[in-house]
Amino acid sequence: MKHIIITMVITLLFISGFAYAGNVSIDLKMVKQNLNVGDNLPVEVVIDKVTDLKGVNILISFDSTKLRYVSISRNAVIEKFTEDIIPDANEANANGKFEYLAVLEGPGSGIEIPGGTILTINFSIKAPGNIWVKLLPNEISIADSTANAIPVNIDPNQLITNIGQVFELTVFNYPNPADISGKTTIRCVSKAILDGLEARIYDISGELVKTIEYSDFNSSQAPIYEYEWNCKNEKDQDVANGVYILWVKAKLGSDEKNQTWKIAVLR
Repeated sequence: MKHIIITMVITLLFISGFAYAGNVSIDLKMVKQNLNVGDNLPVEVVIDKVTDLKGVNILISFDSTKLRYVSISRNAVIEKFTEDIIPDANEANANGKFEYLAVLEGPGSGIEIPGGTILTINFSIKAPGNIWVKLLPNEISIADSTANAIPVNIDPNQLITNIGQVFELTVFNYPNPADISGKTTIRCVSKAILDGLEARIYDISGELVKTIEYSDFNSSQAPIYEYEWNCKNEKDQDVANGVYILWVKAKLGSDEKNQTWKIAVLR
């Protein structure tokens, strides 16, 4: 219902003719440089000076193969826009684009913006290479308090930067020791989506107890990978109390990393 009401208000604001003598520029600005996979990428929506702003409708597309939309926030210059529609993250990431709507409700003048950042969009970087974010010029509009659409000038070019990747691997389990039910979760954390991952669990004498393949890990939150070990061996028998050695090998491109960790089982 909130979406319908705000959309109706936005539509009413934008049905009249132009009232501004010149176009108002809206651009994107990348806040950080020299980024790697796993980093946060904040992108700002920047606008020229506006003397009477009553509503905004911003549409943005992005490279969903390398970026994951996380959140969007109003900056101080439009903090009085109390009614807005925050994009749904799942829908945005599935479509590679999202829409942000906001209005200043009630009668009277709009707000005066001296020029600057009105929105900050946060992405997480999930893959290396050239990534892009861009405004959709034909689907962006702003309006003043007299129900006039303010003409805008939108840069149709993509905001592009190159993303590197740092191969890092952190391995641990929780709880440690395994809880009384005999279960513990093995977590492998990387900054990049891994090309391969395998693990072996050995007892203190070096005998293989459990083999864990890449497909056994839960990768729904990659580059975080998890596997719940029920403290059983390959024969589905409970292992004895004691200390076990976890060995993990991760692969990223042609690079490989190995790491070990101690798991305690104490029922």
